[in-house]
Amino acid sequence: MNHEILKADISDIPDLSQMMKDFYAIDLYPFDEKITIDNFVKFINNDGYGQCFKIIFEGQIAGYIILTKYFSFEFGGEILFLDELFIKPEFQGRSLGKKALEFVKDYSVENNFKIVLLEIENHNEKAKKLYEHYGFQNHKRSLMILKN
Repeated sequence: MNHEILKADISDIPDLSQMMKDFYAIDLYPFDEKITIDNFVKFINNDGYGQCFKIIFEGQIAGYIILTKYFSFEFGGEILFLDELFIKPEFQGRSLGKKALEFVKDYSVENNFKIVLLEIENHNEKAKKLYEHYGFQNHKRSLMILKN
């Protein structure tokens, strides 16, 4: 096995932050390094929020997964939100996205989450096909946001 998915720790934050910066640049999302680092510290130190995992390929950090959890009456209890999944460009094409989704699916079952939700950029057909292959379906509702 040339890949592992391991729980991230505080020492991984510089790598995680750089990957997140690269990920956000793809769709021109705003990125604030200080806020990101502070949020990683808060998130990694509080399992109540969810988990952050690093994807290791041949000894190098190749990507990351952020899973957040929340409660939904509609979906019957605790649900998992696949907040972020990123594979560095130089590691793409090595089935790491597939391995990551298998990991997420297994993690959700082992931890009794009722469903896994995710959001996807409408233009990202490659990711959409991958998610559909693993059983994700379009939900009949649209996501809305209120910024404070």
